[in-house]
Amino acid sequence: MNPRLFLGRSLSALGVLASVSLLAFSPAQLLAESKGKATTGKIYVAGTEGGAQVATGEKIEALAIKSVFMAQGAQIETMAQGTLTMVFSNGTGAFLYPDSHLEVRGFNQEPFIASRTDMEIEPSISHTVVFLSRGAFAVSTSKLAAGSTFTLLTWLGSFNLHGGNLVVESDSLGVKFSLLAGEGTVQGGELDLGGHVLHAGEQAGILPGAPGQPNIVRIRKIPAADLSALEAAAAQAYAARKTVFFEQDATGEITAAPVVPVSLPVQATVSPSQLPR
Repeated sequence: MNPRLFLGRSLSALGVLASVSLLAFSPAQLLAESKGKATTGKIYVAGTEGGAQVATGEKIEALAIKSVFMAQGAQIETMAQGTLTMVFSNGTGAFLYPDSHLEVRGFNQEPFIASRTDMEIEPSISHTVVFLSRGAFAVSTSKLAAGSTFTLLTWLGSFNLHGGNLVVESDSLGVKFSLLAGEGTVQGGELDLGGHVLHAGEQAGILPGAPGQPNIVRIRKIPAADLSALEAAAAQAYAARKTVFFEQDATGEITAAPVVPVSLPVQATVSPSQLPR
């Protein structure tokens, strides 16, 4: 099965709704004084091709490399031929496929002291909720802090990622979650009470259930024919994490400091015109 089977524009027609000031005198005192006070996080644009934009409140603006914006409530969209790589201020990298729409429904993190020596570990506890209304989205997290959560919502179900690399694809036909590294739990909507644990190398497909019945969740190994394209998207998300370093000052303000990555993969080429309808 083609890894981009569910990319499409028609989901929006379904009308689906998924429904501090800190006192400190030193980095150690900053954490002590602000413990438990969550900070609204930010998103940094690591790369974009073909056009992407973000709506924050009443403002809609085109995104460019090194753009930074508040994550909470942001609605991010790529154009028909556009792609976007970005980094959340907790160190999570993401790659948004062409013709895709993502809404950040929640993102906050506890105050942190960043470590330039180990960017593979999340700097503080964070809670992230994103809703993919159409298209496809790859995400790569660092090692999550104990207590952190990352939830990805779609119109048919959700995925709680416990850390690792994940690609989700969604359109009006169904949803696919492909887990390339790590572990997580997929849930096929409100009627799927138990959920299903997904391990690295597995893919969960969700199709609509009959009226009043749970959605259909099918788990299998990621097809070999799909693996290369999925890994390329996840590699974009992972590489994005190396392009920026986040810091927080005594007032709680988060700033992004771009860095030169060791290496970047070739930008994934995903043309909607080549995708099956």
